[in-house]
Amino acid sequence: MEQPQKKRMKKGYMVTLIIVLVILVMIIAAAITCWMKKDDLAKYAAQTVVQSVKTQVAQGTAEGIDSVQVNAVTDAFMTKLSESELDYEKYQVFFQKIQPLSTDDQIDSTEVAVMLDAMIEYFPELEELLPPPVEADSLLEEAMPDTGQE
Repeated sequence: MEQPQKKRMKKGYMVTLIIVLVILVMIIAAAITCWMKKDDLAKYAAQTVVQSVKTQVAQGTAEGIDSVQVNAVTDAFMTKLSESELDYEKYQVFFQKIQPLSTDDQIDSTEVAVMLDAMIEYFPELEELLPPPVEADSLLEEAMPDTGQE
């Protein structure tokens, strides 16, 4: 009696299967690497958005913004962010506030103020870099001269 021939995969199928397995292993390795480096990736994303806004402010595209103040706060923020452990809850709130700035080609003063507020909310000690707020009463006194009548 003749033994039946064993069925084998065709070469094309075997090569395809090997390629698919190699790609799957590469995807798994990339996912593991991203998971291990998630803090660094998150910090890089925040620093990229903050740096792009800082660059636009330095180019003078946004009017009514004190570029020295923005530079001081952003530099201090990026330094503290790179040196500290990432707080995911604070980071989520922070990045939700600044994410629209990454796609905005024209930055205005309100968007910069939102970014500065988000940075100060993440690191409250950065507030000392901002000038003290001007009170509304002092603005009214400056705008309206004293006539001496009461």
